[in-house]
Amino acid sequence: MHLHPTTGQARGIANGDWVSIETPEGSVRARARLNGDLHPRVVIGEHGWRQACAAIDVPGCDPFGPDGANLNLIIGDTALDPVSGTASHKSYLCEIQRAA
Repeated sequence: MHLHPTTGQARGIANGDWVSIETPEGSVRARARLNGDLHPRVVIGEHGWRQACAAIDVPGCDPFGPDGANLNLIIGDTALDPVSGTASHKSYLCEIQRAA
């Protein structure tokens, strides 16, 4: 999850910290990456949810579990695009906080 350094500082989040991304639909966990090029009110989530990689001994996570990072799980479908009927995966309301 990429966020502006002042946004991270206001929430006690440092580069590399685990964060919780929360929306009205739920929450997921990801690592924080501070990026001064972003607007302070913008965060960017990357596609993927930490698949395991035995070659470098990195454990995976359950993409549907509470400690997963599947951002699709926290995007609602009440506000759909009127032309395509798809959910808004480019912009959505969220709050970021340092994970416990």
